[in-house]
Amino acid sequence: MPSWRRPPGAPDSHAEDASGREEAPRSVAEAEEEVAWAEARADEARARLARLRRQAWALESPGADDTGEIYAGDAGEFDPLSEMPYRRQLPKFQRPGPRAVALAAAFGIIGASLGGSVFMELEHRALARERHRAAEFAAAAREGVTKLMSIDANHAREDIQRALDDSTGDLRDQLLRTGVALAQQVEESQISTRVIVDATAVESTTDDSGIVLVAARSDNLYPDDAKRPMNSWRISVHLSREGGQLRMAKVEFLQ
Repeated sequence: MPSWRRPPGAPDSHAEDASGREEAPRSVAEAEEEVAWAEARADEARARLARLRRQAWALESPGADDTGEIYAGDAGEFDPLSEMPYRRQLPKFQRPGPRAVALAAAFGIIGASLGGSVFMELEHRALARERHRAAEFAAAAREGVTKLMSIDANHAREDIQRALDDSTGDLRDQLLRTGVALAQQVEESQISTRVIVDATAVESTTDDSGIVLVAARSDNLYPDDAKRPMNSWRISVHLSREGGQLRMAKVEFLQ
């Protein structure tokens, strides 16, 4: 008969089955423990996610005070929330209160008032500059006409030279051509001329040129002291700035 005795050194199958049955309960217990640990970690993660969402919502909506009601509960109650997609909530529009409206209106009125004041100040300065320039041109035209037309028979050459010094352009060229002859004629006739300027009117001006209308009267003084009627003149005087001084550039006798 064959012998059923186990050879020396051969593995015992019954012992292996017994050890396998002893290791199986230990593996299941460890697996359950790992599952429980994983679920606890998942609960902690969901709770942390819920806290982060509450903080983000509070930052986006500072005026909201109902965050406790929306996210109240234990960490285990956030299972449905963790499965739902997170949607960013836009801040709600808040209607400005009466105080804000009043402040905005006050600032608007103040800004408009300041703007109007600045505009009026600029207009005032521009008008002041224009008036000053007009007065300057009027005075230069008055003085130029007086020097040009007033000639003393005893000082004719000096008077012509003063008119020449205060002129420029076409008028200066004309005086250079005719000044000497005019002085000789006055000296020979001994007839002096005195001019009185009655009024001036500025027609147009720029910073360096302008036109002024002058109303004047001339009185001739004869050697025999004879009285002659005075002559009236309407003169258009063109002025130009040269070397920082206004000089007569052209003279037109309108009457």
